[in-house]
Amino acid sequence: MAAVGFFYPIAASATFTFVPSRQPVYPQADPVDYPWQLTAESAGGALYVQSKGARRRTFELQFERLAAADRNAALVFFDGVEKALKPFEYRDPDGGLHLVRWTNEFNIRQTANGRFSGSISLRRET
Repeated sequence: MAAVGFFYPIAASATFTFVPSRQPVYPQADPVDYPWQLTAESAGGALYVQSKGARRRTFELQFERLAAADRNAALVFFDGVEKALKPFEYRDPDGGLHLVRWTNEFNIRQTANGRFSGSISLRRET
């Protein structure tokens, strides 16, 4: 099992990285594929759906009890990629590399004295 890591712009020539000292907690959510769809409902209750392109693959990572140094490194990385503005490479627990974007807000919060927990949501680029 490989260590989860985040590398900008890519792992082979990273300008900056974030490799947490603690891995995401289990059970880990499997990547979820789903199409991006527009939906609307008419006044009569009919549902209209329009599919707008390729399927998305997402990664949901939950971290618990990270050290302050890991939290700070994650924040530096978040600021460096400017949330979803810049794509970067993510190394999954199986060692696979994926070009992704960070899609949720930075929500790694202190949950115990000197320990931080939160989640990171990633969307794979197609």
